[in-house]
Amino acid sequence: MKLIYSSVRVFILIIALIVFASGIVLTVIGAFDFAKVFSLIGTSEHNDVRGLMAIALLHAVDIFLIAIVFFVLAFGMLILFGNPESKFPLTLPEWLHVQNFMELKAILWEAILTTLVVTYLAGLAERAIEGKEIEIQSLLIPGGILLIAVSLFFLKRAEK
Repeated sequence: MKLIYSSVRVFILIIALIVFASGIVLTVIGAFDFAKVFSLIGTSEHNDVRGLMAIALLHAVDIFLIAIVFFVLAFGMLILFGNPESKFPLTLPEWLHVQNFMELKAILWEAILTTLVVTYLAGLAERAIEGKEIEIQSLLIPGGILLIAVSLFFLKRAEK
């Protein structure tokens, strides 16, 4: 049984490292998108360069937030499935000291909620700049955000 547990723990640690590497890739992509924003300065191709820059910055921030979700998930998996006898080699912030999946899930929900809000705002701004009408279907994402926020509220309330 110890061999099976050790094997599963090794696989989960490999998965955590892959998730961490994915966060690094997303960070590089976000940095590239962030740098690309400044290439819009001085271009006269578009009427609303400031609006396009704001949208591009929101998309870059969105990618950074997704990378943060990946990093938090990777660290949470390393903490939960690491060797319990050994101390974690880094000093982590207090909010990242997770003891179980419920705590990790709450942290990830908060990060994902923030990401969804930024994504929605970027899409909404993009539609407004392009002159498209905002339709009733545009309320699906805020409705989902509200449901997740209410779920998170009840989850945290149940923990107390």
